Amino acid sequence: MRSLILLSAFFAVGLAQTQYTSTAAAAVAKAKATALTESPTSNVAGKTFDRFVSIWCENTDYSMAAGDTNFQWAASKGVTLTNYLAIRHPSQPNYVAAVGGSTHGFTADTFQRIDSSARTIVDLLEAKGVSWSEYEQDSPYSGFEGNYVNQETGANDFVRKHK
Repeated sequence: MRSLILLSAFFAVGLAQTQYTSTAAAAVAKAKATALTESPTSNVAGKTFDRFVSIWCENTDYSMAAGDTNFQWAASKGVTLTNYLAIRHPSQPNYVAAVGGSTHGFTADTFQRIDSSARTIVDLLEAKGVSWSEYEQDSPYSGFEGNYVNQETGANDFVRKHK
């Protein structure tokens, strides 16, 4: 299978303060029990590649990320991630620009909605019948749109802006 792996690393030097509050643990557990994958799976062959993977490392110094065993494996294959960049700080405008081609006016990590007429990379994929997915650290289940405190570690690692 032909593959193109794009490793995008965004390293922020600080954390922006936000006003996010956590979704109740009982509500998360109840929804997780019945959550379904939002997009059907397909295997549409591409002209140049069949898979696209984008990996984001937020709020992590390069030296720390480079020490991770997964990144060490990538480096052994010649992928060293030394040319990383971002549009701006804080992080949410970077997420929006990566899928929307523009920040759509986002300048902060506050909760906002993008106008429904705005087109994204997802629209291009779905128009061609290509499935897509996102995998987010500490997201409790597929399609979750709240803020979540990890019940095992107590870490407040997942917030809505990462969707």
